[in-house]
Amino acid sequence: MSPKHQPPKRQRGVILSVQGWQRLNSAQRKLAFQDNGGKPYTLEQLSERTHLSPNTLIKVRRRTIPVDRKTLMSYFSAFDLTLNPNDYTKADGKLSDYEQVPLKSPVPLNSPFYIEHLPIESLCHETLVKPGSSIQIVAPKQMGKTSLMTRILQQARAEGFYTILLNLQMAESSIVCDLNRFLQWFCAVVTRGLDLPHQVPTYWDDIYGGNANSTYYFETYLLPKLGNPLVLALDNADVLFNYPEIAREFFSLLQTWGEKASYGDRCSQIWQNLRLVMVHSSEVYAMSGVNYIEFTAELSIQLPELTGEQVQDLVIRHGFNWHPQQVKQLYQFLGGHPYLIQLTLNAIKTENISIAHFLATVTAEADIYREHLHQCLWHLHQDSVLMSAFVQVVNSSTPVEFEPILTRRLQNLGLVQVDQGKVRLRCQLYHQYFRDRLKPLGLKFPPETRQASVVVIEGVNLTANLLAHPQPTFNQLYKDLQLFVQLAQEFDGKILKSIDQGMLIVFPSALQAVNFAQEIQLTLQSAVQRDSNSELCYRIGIHWEDVIFCYTGVSGPGVKIAHHLTAEAPPGGICISHSVYEAIANHLPQPPQPMGQWQFEDSEQPIALYQLIF
Repeated sequence: MSPKHQPPKRQRGVILSVQGWQRLNSAQRKLAFQDNGGKPYTLEQLSERTHLSPNTLIKVRRRTIPVDRKTLMSYFSAFDLTLNPNDYTKADGKLSDYEQVPLKSPVPLNSPFYIEHLPIESLCHETLVKPGSSIQIVAPKQMGKTSLMTRILQQARAEGFYTILLNLQMAESSIVCDLNRFLQWFCAVVTRGLDLPHQVPTYWDDIYGGNANSTYYFETYLLPKLGNPLVLALDNADVLFNYPEIAREFFSLLQTWGEKASYGDRCSQIWQNLRLVMVHSSEVYAMSGVNYIEFTAELSIQLPELTGEQVQDLVIRHGFNWHPQQVKQLYQFLGGHPYLIQLTLNAIKTENISIAHFLATVTAEADIYREHLHQCLWHLHQDSVLMSAFVQVVNSSTPVEFEPILTRRLQNLGLVQVDQGKVRLRCQLYHQYFRDRLKPLGLKFPPETRQASVVVIEGVNLTANLLAHPQPTFNQLYKDLQLFVQLAQEFDGKILKSIDQGMLIVFPSALQAVNFAQEIQLTLQSAVQRDSNSELCYRIGIHWEDVIFCYTGVSGPGVKIAHHLTAEAPPGGICISHSVYEAIANHLPQPPQPMGQWQFEDSEQPIALYQLIF
């Protein structure tokens, strides 16, 4: 007897390809932006829309377990897509390395592990197609800035634009320290990237200076050679902040190029073909000793961290079928930091352990986090103001409120979250790591009392300006703080604390403190004369007495009296105490104006005050 005919088994033998996943994911994002308030669809919502079970959806999205072709067709049709042969591969086909392992930043273009930030990508594309446009992308390190930039450039190439990606880390220090040489290098590298003959020496004449020469080179040679727009992307632009003069000149030059596109003269159309993308880390804005970038882009992107829904999506893409509570635990431990989450998911997959086991055994000294955390600690050690504020956040059981500028600096460091002006640690990992390392630091820096000249700078009507015009006021404040820092360094001052509306700085001598204060007010007065829109001004108080120095700040009668003096100074003026007057009287071109004897609660005897004339 012949055996009965056995029907063939149902073939469940296809897996989404990179192209298929990108098409499907793009369609989901667009529809979610239109119909779901910009939030990614949950598994339950996808199940309802596709008529596929959550388990089947996980298999499809995991892209390691084969499903049948009809399942993919159903999924695609739910988003008005037609399944094409290039959208899937056979189950026995090997996935590429990019599909198997999510690499470190930047995430490759064909990787399924890139999470879009709706609607940032679409806004960037809409901006880039505009003549003479510019985009600025800012975020802490390893948050996905370069990954976003590479996708912007990919969209630009799809539009037929030329693209040049210039990583400023490639510029050697011997090049960056000289403006003329740096601009020649810059022009030469862009020329090579466009496969054009090197003509920089032909267009360069030292009599005109580097800014004029590079402008002439782009305007006369490079841009006219191209039939289509050029997108010039500058990655790691914060490298230039180590060279303040070069940074100021270069970023001002790029700003001028963008403005030339709207002049309406014969060259405007040429400059409209140049589009700029600037990428740099926000940590540089956290440091008090660097210049604020003088570049205003048409679109400025503050790249956010991943949301809880996006973290869940990334977990699924890595092939895990976790309960929402497990995803929540991961999110609480790491926040929405994409790089840290990627490292963790890779570790869990490699060690083949559960998320519960991982969280129960992992420590802040785990190898996968060590480099990142040490880098964060290094940044804190560079600035005593930041360290002092951050210690308060770490040691507090509730969110801490600081003055706006210090809050912004902490936020730029990437270690905290800000909610209604109050600061808290970003995640459990940071709390675990920094709690153990920062609490003992106070023991290593015992209080020390010594005489110093204390300078307190406070803004006038700053709170009202911040409420009425927040962004312009913040921008002006950053520029003013840049001036304060630069001049403090010139006169051997040390910035110890950012207080309320300004700064507290100490100097080794009263004369240095007075020269510093006069230089500030004279410079700001000149700036107001040049730009009548500048409404910020400052009061400055200076006192010489004992100051108590410790790791978490400064205190003592000298500091308290300097505060009182600042309150008595007129807007744009300088008030000094008698101890300062005695030290500098023979060095003043004009005698100060007496303000009488003042009794403060922090002084045993009345103090004579003076207003400096300058």
